Amino acid sequence: HLRSWGVRARPAHVRCSNFRRPSSSSRCRPLIRTRPCARAVAWARVFGSELVRAQRRSAAMFGFTRIEAQTYLILSVAGGLQLFINQIEQPYARSLVVCDVPINITAGAEPSGSSTCGDRLRVIGEGALLSGGGESLESVGRFLITLFVSGFADARGRKAAAVVGWALITASVAAFFLASFVRPWARVLFIVAQGLQGMSGIGLILDIVTRDIAASMAGDTTGFFARKNMFGMLMGMVFFCMVLYIQHSQITEFRSVWGIILLATIVVMLLLVFVFPETQADENKKKIGSSSVLGMVQDEVSTYVRIIKNNRFIKLSIVEAMFGIAAGGFAGILTPWIMAVFGFSQFQIMMMLLPQVMLSLFCQPIIPFACSKYGHRSVFRFAYWADRAIDVMCLPLLTSSFGGFPFPVLFAYLKTPFVGAGSVMESISSKLVSPQESAKYSAIVQLNMFFVGSMSSLMFSRIFNSEATTLVGKISPFILSSSLRLCGVLVYLYGWGQLTLEACDAISADVAKEAEEKEKLEGDKKTD
Repeated sequence: HLRSWGVRARPAHVRCSNFRRPSSSSRCRPLIRTRPCARAVAWARVFGSELVRAQRRSAAMFGFTRIEAQTYLILSVAGGLQLFINQIEQPYARSLVVCDVPINITAGAEPSGSSTCGDRLRVIGEGALLSGGGESLESVGRFLITLFVSGFADARGRKAAAVVGWALITASVAAFFLASFVRPWARVLFIVAQGLQGMSGIGLILDIVTRDIAASMAGDTTGFFARKNMFGMLMGMVFFCMVLYIQHSQITEFRSVWGIILLATIVVMLLLVFVFPETQADENKKKIGSSSVLGMVQDEVSTYVRIIKNNRFIKLSIVEAMFGIAAGGFAGILTPWIMAVFGFSQFQIMMMLLPQVMLSLFCQPIIPFACSKYGHRSVFRFAYWADRAIDVMCLPLLTSSFGGFPFPVLFAYLKTPFVGAGSVMESISSKLVSPQESAKYSAIVQLNMFFVGSMSSLMFSRIFNSEATTLVGKISPFILSSSLRLCGVLVYLYGWGQLTLEACDAISADVAKEAEEKEKLEGDKKTD
């Protein structure tokens, strides 16, 4: 078994003392002598084979196919780990703030979040500004790397792209880890680490792999996307609980945290190398049109322009998503905003949102189930307008609280039943975008998100004023966010909504056809 992997054994003519006699056989087996590197590779492959067997058992338990279990187990852990990194970036940024105000060591005093600055509002404001600048550079990195990832994944395969992307994530974590030791360069390393994290392209690779699997399926793909999203949310909840523990500890020294994360990223890298399968069909692999970097970018951009011109759904989706992404920039300053306005710590805010995270996991199947019962068109239209109505309703009550809960937290609970709408939207895009263009479409969506996100995250971090006293000054980020989302409604009315609703009708027709064929097959079995 080891010899099949390229591990060398002792020659067969060695003395019998160099042989080991197993109890189950009368023959002697050569004692395997391996180099340390080869031995590590052999054990990694053994670990990978055992993990594959565990994946097959878990696939049957959760209703996943074998390929789904092999891809989602690794990519969900990778995505959850990346989410965990993003969640602790803000408290880590606050821990890097330095000022002349001494730390308040009085019993019962609210921690400032930094061991080198005792001004809490200043720590919140400067931490949000540093985190916003890092997120902006991260989005720029994602925008630049997306120009290469799609073509690289088409030419070299999805697995190679995932390995290269995760190598950049590992380098990012190493930079975060180093920043905790080199204080004078901590802010520079923090921003560089976020830039490296953005250049990984892991989100795009996950999207491309998902579309590869969906393209090989027949019938209703909404359930497929729902399983993927629910499993991803489960992993997110696990890492969210880990973030809660870090916030509860109120640590201001993150060396041990980043050390553990660095080990976890190395484990994920081994899984990607030895376990992760290739999901791209051989006939879909393309040759690189140009060997130069500039030529590769030109080829990608020309392909994107052609796809956008030829597909009206993609064209309108980009514009509609542009307003939604720009409006979503407030999410980066939501936690610091609640901390400054209501005086809560980040741990208290996360404890308020913990039940909402759990409810999101259980509410994920609500929209797909409602689609199967009442039709995709009516359910998607209701979810869209209800989500927009909640955005407008929340504005006058943002600075108020009910039962000790800030209204921004309560409105997050109101949107929980609609979390499954993303599965429907993914199914719609798989209907309106051909499998040959799915990878490029994913790249276009990611480019749009990163380009707009790089500006919106920086814009909202600049607008946010942790020391504002007037109502308009406090809620100005939310006024801007709601206005941008209302602009997206115009795109829905212009024609994007009609295209999505027609795709919903096509999906419902496929579901009805599949159910009819299944019922006919069961009837034939009973007749036999």
